[in-house]
Amino acid sequence: MFTNLHKHIELIESNKDTILTTWMEYEVVKKKLSLNTIEIDFFQEKFAAKVFDFSISIVKKENELGNYPVIGVMLMLFKKKNIPLSDIYMICVHFENSLLHFAYKNSILNNKVIKAITNLTDYNLEGVIKEYVAIYYKDIREEPVSKPKASKKKISTPATKSLKQTTSSHTSAIEYFKDVVIERDIVDELDELENDTINAIDSQLELDQNSLYESANLFEQYAKVLNMMYEFDELAYTLTLLKELLNNVDLNNLSNDTKHMVNIYLKAIINDLHAWRMSIFIHQDAQDIHYLDKTLLSSIAQIRITLSPSETTDDDEVEFF
Repeated sequence: MFTNLHKHIELIESNKDTILTTWMEYEVVKKKLSLNTIEIDFFQEKFAAKVFDFSISIVKKENELGNYPVIGVMLMLFKKKNIPLSDIYMICVHFENSLLHFAYKNSILNNKVIKAITNLTDYNLEGVIKEYVAIYYKDIREEPVSKPKASKKKISTPATKSLKQTTSSHTSAIEYFKDVVIERDIVDELDELENDTINAIDSQLELDQNSLYESANLFEQYAKVLNMMYEFDELAYTLTLLKELLNNVDLNNLSNDTKHMVNIYLKAIINDLHAWRMSIFIHQDAQDIHYLDKTLLSSIAQIRITLSPSETTDDDEVEFF
């Protein structure tokens, strides 16, 4: 599909900065990023550059079309900021325009190159839109026309969900559990899984397949429990993203340093989840039941960026908000 583009891949790859600068300098891109309080330099470094790298890897047949590893993190950021889908389209579509502009300026633009560039960017943009619709409009599709007053419900199956609290931007654990009752055994089962996962990670000098399996299983079980309660569906979705990421890790392509960093992030996430679970469900002393959301998203972002095709330094910091 990209044979005609592959002929010029070295030229395109060596001019990465020029293409990214052109992308970021489109007035509509600057306007949309500014309106949504996203710094241009931040977006270029943390997302645009990785979108470029992964697009190159697709042309080289190193990765499959429509599967950006950084897209999940980017879209969660966009969702947190309530960015309209139309703005996302306008930002992303100009990557295609910047590639076409570069090809034209360097006299390599012809019908076959145009087709290759548009196929590359259009299919991936389609994937971006589908995933964003899935995560952003999930609440709208599930929200009832009218909400009855929350009443106490005993939660025993994944199909049962509590009503979402909307009266306050910060809901304490005490306030939340005035209207919701959950069986303690369901939450306590996570404790054993946490211990098993930490033991699996600590038993090896570096990240191995069993550690990945145990971690992915733990995050999946957490997501299942949290999906019982509508209030935590976003946190559950984030954990599902992490599970899917771990299930697709190829250990053979990871350096020892990368394995070491992923180990650190995994243990940090598990410890954060444990502290959050105790504070929310056991002691019920948390002042905001969503206090973990930002920390968890940032930790997952670190893992995704660490595992992404482009090299990142060990001391890279990601702060989204």
